[in-house]
Amino acid sequence: MVIALVAIAAIAAYAIIQHNQVVSGAAVSLDAFPPAAPSPAPAGVKAPAFSVSGPLGSITNASLAGKPYLLELFATWCPHCQRMTKVLKSIRSKIQESKLAIISVTASGLASDATPNNPVPESQADVEAFDKKFGVSWPTFFDPKFTVANAFGIAGFPQFYVVDANGKIVWSQGGEMKESRLLAGLHKAGL
Repeated sequence: MVIALVAIAAIAAYAIIQHNQVVSGAAVSLDAFPPAAPSPAPAGVKAPAFSVSGPLGSITNASLAGKPYLLELFATWCPHCQRMTKVLKSIRSKIQESKLAIISVTASGLASDATPNNPVPESQADVEAFDKKFGVSWPTFFDPKFTVANAFGIAGFPQFYVVDANGKIVWSQGGEMKESRLLAGLHKAGL
C-alpha cells in the first residue's frame, strides 16, 4: 500500500513538472521543417551530391569520397537531437575520425527560441550555441536553404544516413535511438 502511494505521488509530481516544461514553439510549428522536403532517401541508392559551408570551411560528398560517413539532419530546438549528441559523442569515442566522418547539418528554419507567435529564424549563432551547450566535437553546419535536407530527404528530427566508402546509402533511420541501433547501421558500412 505504501509503495503504491509513493508511486502515485511520483507520477503526479512528474506530470506537474512536465506540464510546466517550456516546449519550443519550433517543436509545434510546421514552419520548422524544410518546405517540400522529399521523403528520406532509401538504403541501397547512391548518396546525393551535396555541398555545405560553415565558419570552418566546406564539406561535400566529393571531399568524403572513399570514407564512410554518418550524416545527421537536425534542429537545434529538437529535444531528440539534443539527447542524441550524447550517443554521437560515444560513437565518436569508439570509432576514430580517420575511419568515420560525422557531419550534422541543420534542417529547420526555426531557432530554439521561436514561438508560434514569434517565428525566429535559425542562424549560425544558434548552431554554435548548440555545439557549445551539448559539447559537439564534429562538424556541424547551418544550412539556411536546406540544400542537404532537400537532397537526402527528411521525415522528422533527427534523420540519420550512413553512407559507405563507395558513396552508397547503406542505412537510414529517423528519430531518437539507442547507441546500439546506430552502431548496427554503421556496421552496414563495414565499421
